[in-house]
Amino acid sequence: MLSRGQLLRNSVRQYSIVTKECPGNLSILKVKVHGGSRYATKDGVSHLLSRFNFQNTNTKSALRLVRESELLGGCTKSYVDREFITLEARFLKEDLPYYVNALSNVLYKTSFKPHELPESVIPAAKYDLAVAGSNPCNQAEDVLYNISFRDGLGKPLLYDSVERVSIEDIKAFSDKVYTKDNIIIEGVGINEADLKKFVTESLFNSLPQGSNLSSSAKSETFTGKEARLRRVGESVAAIGVPVAKKDFALYDTVAAYLNSELFPLTDLLCEAKFTQYPDTGFLTVKVKSGDSAVVAENIKKVVKELKKSHDVSKAIDLAKLHQSPSSAVDKLEGVKDFKLDDKFNYVAVGDVSNLPFRDQL
Repeated sequence: MLSRGQLLRNSVRQYSIVTKECPGNLSILKVKVHGGSRYATKDGVSHLLSRFNFQNTNTKSALRLVRESELLGGCTKSYVDREFITLEARFLKEDLPYYVNALSNVLYKTSFKPHELPESVIPAAKYDLAVAGSNPCNQAEDVLYNISFRDGLGKPLLYDSVERVSIEDIKAFSDKVYTKDNIIIEGVGINEADLKKFVTESLFNSLPQGSNLSSSAKSETFTGKEARLRRVGESVAAIGVPVAKKDFALYDTVAAYLNSELFPLTDLLCEAKFTQYPDTGFLTVKVKSGDSAVVAENIKKVVKELKKSHDVSKAIDLAKLHQSPSSAVDKLEGVKDFKLDDKFNYVAVGDVSNLPFRDQL
């Protein structure tokens, strides 16, 4: 397992570079663009733009990009969440110059050929939607975001064809988000000075100035809400807690605590996760089973336990271990007691006739 290493921060010509040095010969390079679904100009445009990454560029075909990476023993991918479009590469340390150039080439020179949208991009996006829709935990999380936030974080994460998105819409959105001020370049197992040097010499420096969209991000949050989604298959009950930025350290530690054996009911959880955004955070806790009666019993047990006071300070080291290099939380010391109050939202998915209502938790 990679050790946490030393966290280094600085900036190079507007874009932010964050590195964490680790032992071993494996490196991970991420370019995180503030262009996730919360910033979408049309529903789904962020997802489609992400799927355009590593398609043909003005200098290389998609096939050549894949083959070159395979010959080096590396791999690349692009994915979207609510905050970021992320381009990621995993490779041997000595191949850093190639991958810096490859990722900068994708951001600066993707050709957006019209035929790629219906032939490659939309089919891939529909596949992503089908995979996500087959998982009731994903559906529960989407509904939790929808009832907890309005415009922005409450927008759909994936392209669902409800709103038409054209190739011109995608190109215009890429011009808006693929700018120097709007990206974070994150390296794990990479020397800071080397990354800084290669980035400075790459096409990252040819990106336009633009603006950092996260600086103006604001979320209107709601609590005490409930939603129920009937579907065939496994049942899920989930709670979501919007978190103010001042409480990030506490909830980072709470998530680590819930995922460890320190929490007495950790075996009942299918997921406990805290996600940070520039302006807010969101804790989600889910239970899942093919038997709705088990889900009903377990979510009641979990919520009852969370409403007791817990000393989560023992999970501080675990929280530090799992933080990303660009985490907004620097100091976890001083975090201690957590107790769930009534300011949470609740979603039931599956056999909802046999799942409890929020006021029964």
